[in-house]
Amino acid sequence: MSRSLSPRTLILVLLAVLPVLVAFYSLTLGQDGNWDLRNYHWYNAMAFLEGRELVQDVAPAQVASFYNPTLDLPVYWLAQFLPARVVSFILSWVQGMNLVPLTGIAWLLLPALAGRPRALASVALALVCFLGAGQMGLLGTTFYDNVISLFVLGSAWLVMARADDVWAGVPGRGFPIVFIAGLLVGSAVGLKQPTLPYAVGLCFAFLAVAGSFWRRMFLSFFFGIGVIAGMALFSGHWMWHLWSTYQNPLFPYFNDFFKSPWGVPEAYRDDKFLPHGFWENLIFPYTWTIDPKKVGEIIFTDLRVPVMVVVLLLTPVLALAGRFAGKREALVPLRPALYLLVAGALTYLAWLKLFAIYRYLIPLEMMAPLVMVAAIALWPLPRRAKGIAIVALLALVTVTARPGTWARMPFSDRFVEVSIPDLPNPDNTIIIQTGYAPTSFLAYGFPKNVPFLRIHSYFIHPDHGDILLNRAMHGRIDAHDGDIFWLVAQWEIWTAEHILPFYGLAADMDDCGLVKSNLDEPMMLCRLRKVPIVQTDK
Repeated sequence: MSRSLSPRTLILVLLAVLPVLVAFYSLTLGQDGNWDLRNYHWYNAMAFLEGRELVQDVAPAQVASFYNPTLDLPVYWLAQFLPARVVSFILSWVQGMNLVPLTGIAWLLLPALAGRPRALASVALALVCFLGAGQMGLLGTTFYDNVISLFVLGSAWLVMARADDVWAGVPGRGFPIVFIAGLLVGSAVGLKQPTLPYAVGLCFAFLAVAGSFWRRMFLSFFFGIGVIAGMALFSGHWMWHLWSTYQNPLFPYFNDFFKSPWGVPEAYRDDKFLPHGFWENLIFPYTWTIDPKKVGEIIFTDLRVPVMVVVLLLTPVLALAGRFAGKREALVPLRPALYLLVAGALTYLAWLKLFAIYRYLIPLEMMAPLVMVAAIALWPLPRRAKGIAIVALLALVTVTARPGTWARMPFSDRFVEVSIPDLPNPDNTIIIQTGYAPTSFLAYGFPKNVPFLRIHSYFIHPDHGDILLNRAMHGRIDAHDGDIFWLVAQWEIWTAEHILPFYGLAADMDDCGLVKSNLDEPMMLCRLRKVPIVQTDK
């Protein structure tokens, strides 16, 4: 049957079927129950829709309580109406749609082929990109790194597909294209700030691709304007909220600069994964290949980015040797290929200096095989040698990939299910949280009017003194004359002695029930009583 289909139709059929197959496959992995979902992805959407943040609750999702909830809203909304399996299917189908821009870019990189062979090779290359260990481990999860990748890959595809207009056409056609491409990436950054390295890479790559000085500058400028517009579109409302409420548009991050009285004057950055020094940075891809815990929380194996780094290092060596173009035929269009190479390299370097967390590298993991193809196709080698090198490296990164496993649960009827003990006075009850366990999602099972105050976490501590968040919770607890309960993981009951006394609270460990859910083991809910306050040193 495929012989009767045109290349375009063949691609459309495959791209209609493959994301559906991806979605069905994801159901075999189980329901998502990852730490971030329990800590903030579920709670933040609920809090935004119900207007809970600060008005009712105080930092129940730790530092993530202040993340932009926009990206979390679709799954939360769907889960109010649809069974968990259907929600996971839809989410995975969206993630499977990454195959569309990946196939589009692959098609552009394979002009040496024609007709159905080009169509099949483009889809096959897209599958190699898609089957990375990081990406496959995220299927059906609410981390969303393989959702915002649609914006990133779509931006690169648009620029490369319209290369003639971008680099050689009249400015009136080229500049709007790069503005839209920037808008796509800016939207991704607005939805999830760790996407910033892609904005850096895709923007400044224009400066390195052939063209006049002013052409390069204006392309980068209009792309940057698009990035700012996209960020304003999807995070402007939230940054204004943080500024007007906490005097820091990125609260709590960079509070050493903004000095919001609601937090301590610290940067609050998670820099524990960052490599240090020239040598550590140089060998970092191979460091995490040996020990994946250097870039995250789970064990996985994927060589896409490490191999890409080697290819990128070899490519300028050949260029400096005067053999980049040489006498050999380039198998790819030069400007789009160079744009992809430089964008990939700059993105990696920006990620290396800002985060070094592998999940944030997922869009580049998917782009890495494309970068390899683009680079090797430009090498001064015979066509057959190029083809062998490309196929060998693509086979290597495919067969060696071993996806990691985030927390997966057996599917329940609903995406989140919570049951709580009876509250004798729900209209006059406060819930106190301590410890580091992700418990904010459990608020979903409580009456909507019950406040959650997290007096201790990896974000906030009584030792932080008289910051306004601590003061707000002290005032709420001191003025409350109703029931107070303590929500805590069983392995964190040590906080009864080390944290509760600073707020004038003590736990009645003989009066505890269990809060049960489908995503985690039961948490303890114990009655608290007021006692004399222990003073902190600050």
